[in-house]
Amino acid sequence: MNTSLEQAQQIPDNQKPLIPLADFRKSGRSPIEMHHAIFHHKESLVEYGAIVKFGRKWLVSEGHLYQWLREVGPTAGRPKRPNEIRN
Repeated sequence: MNTSLEQAQQIPDNQKPLIPLADFRKSGRSPIEMHHAIFHHKESLVEYGAIVKFGRKWLVSEGHLYQWLREVGPTAGRPKRPNEIRN
């Protein structure tokens, strides 16, 4: 017999529920400031499947977001301004 935890682990990432951005932020599970990430990395997050636009709302795929952070996170952040770049 499968427990609910075992069943949750068997669901592929692309079929797990999408969480509205506001609810995800309020849940406290977001390790980063999502509005900042969307402002600076929207194209990358959408391409990766971490966020999805539905009408006026953003929906978050938690599993894809964490995977995006593991792969892109070390080089992410606010892009440097020309006067901040040191040679």
